[in-house]
Amino acid sequence: MHTYAHDCAAPFRFPSTARAGRHAARLWFQSDTKLTAAQFRDLSFRDHCGDRVDTPAERKVRLHTFRLAFAEAVGNIVVEEGRFRATAS
Repeated sequence: MHTYAHDCAAPFRFPSTARAGRHAARLWFQSDTKLTAAQFRDLSFRDHCGDRVDTPAERKVRLHTFRLAFAEAVGNIVVEEGRFRATAS
C-alpha cells in the first residue's frame, strides 16, 4: 500500500531519477515510437539505472520515483497541450 508521505518523499530521495522520469515523458511525446507509454517508461528506467548498484529497497523506491515523475509529466503535458489548443481555436 502506498502512502502519501511515501509519494512525496520519493522524488527528494532520488532527484536525478525524478528528472529522468520527467525527461522520459517529454521524449515519449516527441518521438514517433510504437511503444506504449508504459513500455517506453520502463525501458527508459532500465536505461537510467544502467550500472547503478542499488539494494532491492532502493531500486523499488527509485522505480516508484521514476514512475511518479513520468506520470506527473505526462499529465502536465496533456493539460498544457489542451490549454494551448483551447486558446488557439
